[in-house]
Amino acid sequence: MRQKRIRTKLFRVWLHEKELEFLSNYAEENMFTASEVIRALIHQLMKREGYKLKEPLLPEKKKKRRK
Repeated sequence: MRQKRIRTKLFRVWLHEKELEFLSNYAEENMFTASEVIRALIHQLMKREGYKLKEPLLPEKKKKRRK
C-alpha cells in the first residue's frame, strides 16, 4: 500500500508525444508511476550537484496494549 506523502507544490510539465510515451512505458515496465520516475531523476541530479536529501521515514506503528 502506498503511503500518502505531503507535497508542497504541484509542478506541471509539458512533454513531447515521444517523451510522454517513453515516460509512460518506462514507468509501467518498472512498476512506478510517472511522478515517481520524475522525482527519482530530480533526486539523482540534486545528489550529483551536492545536495543532501533526507528521505521521509515511514510513520511508526502504534502498538496496541494488551490487558
